[in-house]
Amino acid sequence: MAAGIIAWLYQFQEGLIITDLSNPFSWGLYVSGLAFFVGNAAGGLVLSSSIYMFGLTKLKPFAKLGALTAFANVTAAMLIVLPDIGQPLRLWHLIVYPQFRSPLVWDVIVLNMYAILSLAYLYILMLPDLTGKLQKIAIKVKDPLEFSEKWAKRLAPLALVFAASIHIVTAWIFSTQGGREWWFTPALAPDFLAVAVSAGTTIVLMASVLAFGIKDAYKEGYKTMVKIIAAAFFIHLFLMYNDFFIHTWYGAESSAHTLGVLFKDYLAAHAFEVIAPLAAVALLLNGKVRESKAAIIASSSLLLLGVFIHRFLLMPPAFEAIPLTFNPIGLQEIFWSYPVASGRYVEGMDTFVDRWNYFPTWVEMIIFLGVLAYMYFVVALASDYLPVIKKEQEVI
Repeated sequence: MAAGIIAWLYQFQEGLIITDLSNPFSWGLYVSGLAFFVGNAAGGLVLSSSIYMFGLTKLKPFAKLGALTAFANVTAAMLIVLPDIGQPLRLWHLIVYPQFRSPLVWDVIVLNMYAILSLAYLYILMLPDLTGKLQKIAIKVKDPLEFSEKWAKRLAPLALVFAASIHIVTAWIFSTQGGREWWFTPALAPDFLAVAVSAGTTIVLMASVLAFGIKDAYKEGYKTMVKIIAAAFFIHLFLMYNDFFIHTWYGAESSAHTLGVLFKDYLAAHAFEVIAPLAAVALLLNGKVRESKAAIIASSSLLLLGVFIHRFLLMPPAFEAIPLTFNPIGLQEIFWSYPVASGRYVEGMDTFVDRWNYFPTWVEMIIFLGVLAYMYFVVALASDYLPVIKKEQEVI
């Protein structure tokens, strides 16, 4: 976290020129991180609210962890956006002069409301256990347990709607960009949601295994979470390849170009984003693997790494296809990309380019890892000082 803060201060002083972002490639690791953390946040509260919406009582011991991981990830998503803004001190302009036709404004609204809702949901779930020194922050009710159960059920539908909304709106930020063939598809929102449920549930599974260990009382709950992870991931695979099939069948030159970027330049990364989570799901569905804490953590980490690569691959096919073309004289059926100023001057390189081979710099990587550390820090700190896991451990 400290390293991330120092790297961000350095970037703030020097400007975005120290990243590998450019005019033709304006979104990179930071926006990939936004999609990644938002997905983790959405899945966490989906799981917690489903306990009360659909009667998944086997998952009840993990409800508070789901709400906690949702809050930690949604605030991490908001943090990772700050370094992507060249002048974050002007962020107040977005609040004072909002343009409601922009999905970016919608995302700011739903992310903040989701952070408040997930924190409120966590508080309601912890209320019966706010005793001793924590009694000072507990609201005075006749029966805290009854009050907690009643309001958890009442808030569950709202939590489920907001959990879906934050990822749908995030997907709209991408899919409403008509000039970007890679994102311009109605399949993106449901695909984002499927990935969110899979990754978010995986986060809760990891946190639960670390908190409770492999005890018989929790094994059925772990098995149920693995089923949710597997089902959501297979839905994601269907939506992703269905979209690829339609684009291939349509045969537009722009579609062929974006798919070519993925399957030629980034084939290894695409193979990893599919094979790694598939291997993780196969492992987690094996009952013997679920008998080992280390095996569950390793398998879950593999799945999350694959999801992160999937989020990163949102960028190259979109930005390596500059949506400005022209017809060369005498070649009316051929389109060339119009060169765009890179915004940089490097001796020996062209200032105007028709593609930019982006790769995150060390500053971008450290800032991202700092935000990832913040997310873990919030979960670890709250688990130590709040009754998120204590009561279940005592019962066992």
